[in-house]
Amino acid sequence: MKYRVIEIFTSIQGEGEVLGIPSNFVRLATCNLRCVWCDTKYSWEAGTEMTEEEIISKIDKRIKTTTITGGEPLLQNILPLVKELKKLGHKVIVETNGTVKPSKELRKLVDVFSVSPKLSNSGHKINYNFKDDDWATYYKFVVVYPNKDIDEIVKFVESQSIDPSKVILQPDGNRKDYINAILEIVQVLLSRGLQFRVLPQFHKILNIR
Repeated sequence: MKYRVIEIFTSIQGEGEVLGIPSNFVRLATCNLRCVWCDTKYSWEAGTEMTEEEIISKIDKRIKTTTITGGEPLLQNILPLVKELKKLGHKVIVETNGTVKPSKELRKLVDVFSVSPKLSNSGHKINYNFKDDDWATYYKFVVVYPNKDIDEIVKFVESQSIDPSKVILQPDGNRKDYINAILEIVQVLLSRGLQFRVLPQFHKILNIR
């Protein structure tokens, strides 16, 4: 199996429930969306073709967590790659925009599906359906306009019957006043008594990828 790969590196997981965990990262090429605030636009490119064996040869074998990200990784058949990683005893995290549903076989193997549904602030209007098939480990939303975006998130969560404990909010990573961006979200949540979590993008604070 050949994959179109943008980059392979090792760093600290910067987002979601897995924040702070050392991880290998395999960034796959291409995406079916073009979010206006995307901070990895270079992942929209064609990438370099690599087999799963070539990919695994490039990761740090001491690190037993591997994150498959993009772009949108579920546009490619990642099942063979995931199977090889599981043979090595890896915890596998898949970061996805949620527009492509994983197969039942893939769901059994992947440890964490970090799903980031796109709000209107992305420049897209997407009709998601998680109410009938809630396969996400957690949902991660990028907040650009706190009041407006959180209104939209509340409606999304209610319409999809999502457990609020699975919802994570994070600020727009392009904000130069990043700490203030986090505080703005916190203030809105506290003022409205909402039970969502707010987490930073750890790699933004550390200024690493």
